Amino acid sequence: MNEEKLLNERFGNENPFRVPEHYFDEFPQRVMKRIAHQNRRRKMIRWGIAAMMTGIVFSSAFVLNNFRQQDTTLEADNTQYVEDALDYSMINNMEIATYLTEAE
Repeated sequence: MNEEKLLNERFGNENPFRVPEHYFDEFPQRVMKRIAHQNRRRKMIRWGIAAMMTGIVFSSAFVLNNFRQQDTTLEADNTQYVEDALDYSMINNMEIATYLTEAE
């Protein structure tokens, strides 16, 4: 309470703030405009997020599809490399099978 009395003595009871003329006459219209603007902004943000997520899904599918194709290509290349190496060393399938069965 002492602080309140001190403030009243120092500054008085007069309110230093003033309300502009016709402020409350136009207030509801301004509030409604801001709400409409915020709703439009929210819709735009939602559509933007949806577009980004769609882009991410399609990009991920594209990358994974290319990765799988490269993997099968590498597998085919490795098989061809092994067959070429066996042809070069003149080892046929029968010798490989014999070697593997003797090893057991």
